[in-house]
Amino acid sequence: MLDLDPLTIEELPVDELGLRILDDLEGEWNTYNYFLGCSRDQRYQHGEALRAIQEAIAWLSYRGLIAPALSESSGRGFFITRAGHEALVKGLAHVRSLHQVAEGLHPEIESRARRQFLLGEYEQAVFVSMKAIEVRVRALSGLGDDLVGVDLMNRAFGKDGSLADANAVSGEREGRRALFAGAYAVLRNPAGHRDVDYDDVAEAAEAVATASLLMRILDAIETGQES
Repeated sequence: MLDLDPLTIEELPVDELGLRILDDLEGEWNTYNYFLGCSRDQRYQHGEALRAIQEAIAWLSYRGLIAPALSESSGRGFFITRAGHEALVKGLAHVRSLHQVAEGLHPEIESRARRQFLLGEYEQAVFVSMKAIEVRVRALSGLGDDLVGVDLMNRAFGKDGSLADANAVSGEREGRRALFAGAYAVLRNPAGHRDVDYDDVAEAAEAVATASLLMRILDAIETGQES
């Protein structure tokens, strides 16, 4: 059973506790039996440790790391899913990064990048996300196909660019230009010229999230709701 002191259980984030419990669930088949075993531990008889364990088990189910074993008549049988076994191998950073990409992205980025990311194709997910930014910037700015990449960003958001905010102070206008040009240069250009190996899944998730932020800025430009 879970070998953690009650204070640690109460203080751990639910996802971290969940992964600890997931590792502990190897060989188990029934969540009720597992919880019953925890509840018999005298250390957990007071405080919120048992509630925290229940919350963590619920989180495992919500995240699809465990699933009901429908062949079990008790209704409490479960098995560790493929995603659960992957989480045990790749760790909490992997689980958190998948959550970051699975929820909350701009719809245009989500529709292009989520599938590739969930398949482990991190480079492709970042590439298509930044390509979507380039396509939208060109459409909103009215600039032609002769301008691409960083040159497109510099022209569109430059001092006299059609996407520059005339009401913003010069430093903010320059900041936006630098943000779009820099993000494109760092996140899109390398993948267009060579293989990019995202060893850190969190870095890949944050790159996709950066594209999502840029797309939301473009939304505000298009609707005239810039701050």
